[in-house]
Amino acid sequence: MFIIEEIKKKTINYNSNEIAIFIDMDGVVADYRFGEGDNIKNNKPGVYLNKRPINTTISIVKEIKQELNCEIYILSSCFYKEQSIEKSMWIDKYMPFINEKNRIFTIADNFESRKMLKIDAIKSKMISNKLKKAIFIDDTHDILFLAIKELGDKIIPFHVITLLD
Repeated sequence: MFIIEEIKKKTINYNSNEIAIFIDMDGVVADYRFGEGDNIKNNKPGVYLNKRPINTTISIVKEIKQELNCEIYILSSCFYKEQSIEKSMWIDKYMPFINEKNRIFTIADNFESRKMLKIDAIKSKMISNKLKKAIFIDDTHDILFLAIKELGDKIIPFHVITLLD
């Protein structure tokens, strides 16, 4: 599989305990439908519970976890704590192989602040777990470029499309 081979090439000099993979949720493993922003901003109950799972990428994430034997985190932003609870329930249903301790939800009051909060969460996890490399998979180019700016060669960014063969 292309993504697994790419990660192996870029992390060949590291042990699996020195690497972690951070995967965005909305638009990567859960469907993000254009136009649902108002429901999210207004904290409409059930928005996240009812998201369609993207089974192709979920299967690939599961394969990555089995093949690479490193920690995988779901890293997602929310506007409200209730949304993080719904997202965690969604993960329980569709991705139970992601431990609860490996679910990182940032609470952002706008779409722009979520970018830096996610990168700060990666930085924090890298420090606390003594990680040398982080792989970051997201569907938004500007956050991937910001991650490179903030973390330099400690981050290996991939757009979600790289998961697909």
